Amino acid sequence: MGATARSIRIDAATTAVVIASEDRRARVRLAGALTAEPDLCVRVAESPKALIGAGGADDLLVLHLDAVASDELALVAELKREAPELPIVVVCDSTDRRSARRVVDAGVDGLVFADELGRALLPTVAAVLAGQTAIPRVLRAGLRGPSLSNREKQVLGMVVMGFTNCEIASRLFVAESTVKSHLSAAFRKLGVRSRNEAASLILDPQGSLGPGILAITGGD
Repeated sequence: MGATARSIRIDAATTAVVIASEDRRARVRLAGALTAEPDLCVRVAESPKALIGAGGADDLLVLHLDAVASDELALVAELKREAPELPIVVVCDSTDRRSARRVVDAGVDGLVFADELGRALLPTVAAVLAGQTAIPRVLRAGLRGPSLSNREKQVLGMVVMGFTNCEIASRLFVAESTVKSHLSAAFRKLGVRSRNEAASLILDPQGSLGPGILAITGGD
C-alpha cells in the first residue's frame, strides 16, 4: 500500500469490514490492501451470496465483482434489501459511466477499479465510513441525471403505464417508427435495454431517478 493510503486513518476504535469474492486471488489482494490499517478488523467470505441471511455486525462490505452487469446489480440489490444500512464498496475490473450510475442506484456507496486498488481502496473505505459516496473521477459525469426530451418523457411515461408502441403512436399522433426512435434514445440515456428495465428503473423507490423524471413541460 502506498504512502497516501497509509496516511488515511479510520475514525473508529475497531471497524469491522467483510471482504466477499468468489475469486481467491481477489480476496487475497483485497485483504492485503486493508489489513495493514490497524483500525480495521477484516474477515473474508468466499461467496457474496453466503452473506445473505447470515446476519453479522459488520460495519462495511467490500464486494469484488468481475463486471457490473444485470446479475451483479441484482446481487447488490439483494444484499441491500437484506442489510439496508450496510455500506458497500465495490471493487471491479472495469465498468463504464452507464454502469456506474446503475450500481450507485442499486445502493453501492463506493466504487474502485481493481488496477487502482493499492492507492484507492483504503481512502474510499474511509470516505464511505464517513457517510460519503466515492467513485472514480472519470465516472463522475455518469452520475448526472439523464437529459430526456419532452417527447422521450411522454413516451416513457406511457411505457410505465403499460401502453404498447402502437398505442403510444396512436395517442401521440405519430408513426410507430417514431415511437421506437424515441424509446431507443431514451433507453440509451437511461442505460437500459428494454421496456421492463426502463420502467423498473423509473419506479424503483431506492433509485436516484424516480417518476419525477417523467415530468412534462409540453412540446418537443
